[in-house]
Amino acid sequence: MKIALCTPFKALDNPSVSGDVTIARDLRDALAGLGHEVVPVPFFPAKEIWKRPARWLPAYRAMGRMTEAARGCDAWLTYGSYYKAPDIFGPVCTARLAIPYAIFQASYALNRGRKLATWPGFRLNRRAMLRADHIFCNRANDLCGCGRLLPPERFSPVRPGLPAGLFARDDTAGTRLRRAWGAEHARVVLSAAMMRAGVKAEGLRWVFRACADLVRQGRDVVLAVAGDGPCRPELEAEARALLGERVHFLGLVERRELGGFFAAGDLFAFPGLKESVGMVYLEAQRCGLPVVATDDEGAPMVVAHGRTGLITGANIEDFTRGVDELVRDPERCAALAAEAPGYVTNEHDAQRNYGHVADVLRHLAEARARQS
Repeated sequence: MKIALCTPFKALDNPSVSGDVTIARDLRDALAGLGHEVVPVPFFPAKEIWKRPARWLPAYRAMGRMTEAARGCDAWLTYGSYYKAPDIFGPVCTARLAIPYAIFQASYALNRGRKLATWPGFRLNRRAMLRADHIFCNRANDLCGCGRLLPPERFSPVRPGLPAGLFARDDTAGTRLRRAWGAEHARVVLSAAMMRAGVKAEGLRWVFRACADLVRQGRDVVLAVAGDGPCRPELEAEARALLGERVHFLGLVERRELGGFFAAGDLFAFPGLKESVGMVYLEAQRCGLPVVATDDEGAPMVVAHGRTGLITGANIEDFTRGVDELVRDPERCAALAAEAPGYVTNEHDAQRNYGHVADVLRHLAEARARQS
């Protein structure tokens, strides 16, 4: 099949390492790996477009370019649609092309339709979801939202997936990092996040406070943090005030180099407050690290509680106890670590899980061809 791929929020080549960009790229690569031709249509940012009338005419012209790029495709797949970045393109372009239209990851939040500031984006997103022939939900909350708007045959769950062979645990690099941190005999906690204001920064603060609390209790803990962003200077200052020389910031670590970073730790901890999916949890587990996260949103979809990690309550006290449990019990930590790579391989393989997307698109395209 030939599949047009649209990303209204961020372009596939966006330099950001955010989860949205990562998942969109993995989806593209998985479909290509299954033998399909994926055609990314020209990017035009849809973020809060209803607030910017000067962009409406350029957006309309962009639809013409997208339509031409997708000509000859069997189906259209949009990655991501929600009130802030609604898919205004798919409904128009697929009507022109007379091909099936599907969305991967669409969020329907009724509260956004009750506020004047977000009502236009809510309505545009609702329009896209109602026009879609099928919606694929890789987040539990999205399944609930689709259930409020669509009949059950118009949407389906898709388990998050990680590409096979993306990277491997690098014990040599891990040993080198532990030596550089002076942590050969300590328990090393790893964390990683985009360092931007909001729940990402607050999640890192939970990790800082949890590790500092364990140090006060006499635990020999060292924390290493990967990631970058506008809040990094203040986060570093806060962490050093709490942990002194027991915390190390590595900056942005390229995805293919994460094998060495993960090999340097004993466990991975990040609460995942309002985390939609949490691809970093899959990456850590793939490299043999148990995970401590909360049940606030997406982590339970990608961490097997009691098997590959611990899912705690969404409060800092429970989260800290979860980290301490694995710091104090190296044998249990190692048992969870041993299960983690197989769990990701068997239950979160991108090609296997995203094969459902290809199957549904093929069915839709064949049904459209019979009708015409």
